[in-house]
Amino acid sequence: MQRIANQYEGLTLERFFRAVLTHRKIVLTLFVLATIAGALCIPLVNVNYQFADYLPKDSPSTIALEEMHTAFDTSIPNSRLYVKEMSVTEAEDLADDLLAIDGVDGVMWLGDIVDTRVPIDMIDEKTLSGWYADGGFLYQLTIDSSKAVKAIEDVRAVCAAFEEVDLAGEAVNTATAQGSSNTEIQLIMVMAIIVVFGLLLLTSEAWFEPVLFLAVVGVAIVLNMGTNIFKGEISFITQMCAAILQLAVSMDYGIVMLHTFRGLKEEGLEPFEAMAQAMRKAFSVIAASAATTLFGFLSLCFMAFLIGVDMGLVLAKGIIFSFGTVMILLPVLILIFQKPLQKTMHRKLLPSFDRFARICIRIAIPVSVIAVLSIVPAYLGQSRADFTYGASSFVEEGSQLFNETKAIDELFGASEQWVVMVPEGDWAEETALIDDLEAMPLVTSVTAYSTVASEAIPTAVVGEEELSQLISGGYSRIVVSTSIKGEGDIAFSLVEDVRAICAEHYGDTYHLVGASVTIYDMKATASGDTLRVILASIISIGLVLLVMFRSLSLPLILLLAIEISTWINLAIPYFIGSSIQYIGYLIVSAIQLGATVDYTIILTHAYLGYRKDMGPMDAIRKAISTSAITILTSGTILTLSGVFIKVISSNGVIAELGLLIGRGAGTSVVMTFLFLPVMLVVCDWIIRHTTLGLKLLKKPEGHHE
Repeated sequence: MQRIANQYEGLTLERFFRAVLTHRKIVLTLFVLATIAGALCIPLVNVNYQFADYLPKDSPSTIALEEMHTAFDTSIPNSRLYVKEMSVTEAEDLADDLLAIDGVDGVMWLGDIVDTRVPIDMIDEKTLSGWYADGGFLYQLTIDSSKAVKAIEDVRAVCAAFEEVDLAGEAVNTATAQGSSNTEIQLIMVMAIIVVFGLLLLTSEAWFEPVLFLAVVGVAIVLNMGTNIFKGEISFITQMCAAILQLAVSMDYGIVMLHTFRGLKEEGLEPFEAMAQAMRKAFSVIAASAATTLFGFLSLCFMAFLIGVDMGLVLAKGIIFSFGTVMILLPVLILIFQKPLQKTMHRKLLPSFDRFARICIRIAIPVSVIAVLSIVPAYLGQSRADFTYGASSFVEEGSQLFNETKAIDELFGASEQWVVMVPEGDWAEETALIDDLEAMPLVTSVTAYSTVASEAIPTAVVGEEELSQLISGGYSRIVVSTSIKGEGDIAFSLVEDVRAICAEHYGDTYHLVGASVTIYDMKATASGDTLRVILASIISIGLVLLVMFRSLSLPLILLLAIEISTWINLAIPYFIGSSIQYIGYLIVSAIQLGATVDYTIILTHAYLGYRKDMGPMDAIRKAISTSAITILTSGTILTLSGVFIKVISSNGVIAELGLLIGRGAGTSVVMTFLFLPVMLVVCDWIIRHTTLGLKLLKKPEGHHE
């Protein structure tokens, strides 16, 4: 019954494929129209650069931000501006000019703290040092994140007449990343396309083949990115990486299709018939390869930190579009452009990979021993790296933003403002809380209604503008200035201490808002995602491999080879003493497995095919030789794509993600050629007895390879 069902399914697929080829002009027209629509939709997709927006809705930071935005019409300062060599009059005029900029919702400077009609040298030194240094003034800016790019440009324009201007802060980090991303994406894609085109020229048998490959993958990318309009917006990480990852991981689908078609043509079949049979024969191989990558990407959807869900869905959607275009559009284009393909035929440019296979076999055992010995330290190291979580890692060392941030920190020290919102009216409890906060070593000042006016003065007496910033919507707002910045053990410890003090006075009726507070919650959320993402990717891909090979042992062997390479890749930052962005760590944990397990599938398929007629050593040598070109092409594309992202991106998070992807792909290729062959040969007996319907040549008695 199963065989009849399989035959029926095969006939149904073949009828569909033949219909596609028969009506190829209609199919091509539909793809052209869909591609145009997708291209028009891409600019309409919003890009979100705020990590905080991807926290779960029940996160304390998310709830606190929503409450603050509901109760008050201003946020807390998120940027610092330092302008050197200016008079008090110029400083006052600049404050007014800054506040007039669309997107700058608030400006604080020395004139808001003291009477600047008093000579500078007569102002209290402690107060002055926080706002004035080296003849320049410091401004605390509250910038609307949705208008940050234009607002930052306008701020610099307003300050253009002054000698030295430095800008730093969370909003500046985000705006810088946002302003440079589109140009960098285009440059990364151009570089990747050049490399892909060059590699395909080397591996093709016709000069026109790379044009078809790139056209098909280009259509898939446009359809994927255009359909993001139905999501409304995507994260900046997804925008930067999705297209190039789709290009890198789906290129081998087209190679398999074309090689299958070419083989059938060489058997004497006419182009139409050869392509119809090639589509049917290649379907299961390409579908299996796409399925492992698809489930690897979908495992990101198990992250509670929703940026994983965003990226996982877009990448998975990209695999579906790539699979569809390769299975439908590529065969249509190959038949339509048969004449250009025939006219541009050339001899094979690459030599046989037999020598490469012999070298791999020669060094595979010592490399495998090293790999086995590295399992425990790599596994432990990859989980103990110094992780970062927030937007501070947007800043690349040596960049303008890095230098300006460093300049401000050296003059005024690190600084970050938080807001504590407590129920209005209980002045005695609020005063007690303020006293406890002021007593904390890292808290530099506390501003509230009771410190600006007095709890003894009725709120009706205070001016409406001043009052609305401190009391509104049933809350009293307490602004806490701290001497910490960004993230780290010190900042996270302060978050815990402030929350503990607030809970002591107000139970669970308070809310705490601040950049480090948000990052603290991001850490708590993301850290809990680790096991879910890893287990989801391993289990889902393992099940695909189980169905594909009908084997209990092969999924374990293939997963082990890629997991070891993943652990080695992610452990390197720990052993060299550098930090690693936790979001990148989680994403690569899933992506490397999903994107590079294809290499092991290709080699294992070849090995099992040759193993029917050869002994284990001869079969693995032949398998490496024949599959090397496909694996090396795909692996090189993914490795270099990661390198381009690392080198070109000015966003620290994206650059680091590119490094991890590129290094991970290279490590996976090495493990596929040097560790997997040893595992397949050593476990040959186990594979033979744990794989359903597998018929391999039994090694003759007394035979030694």
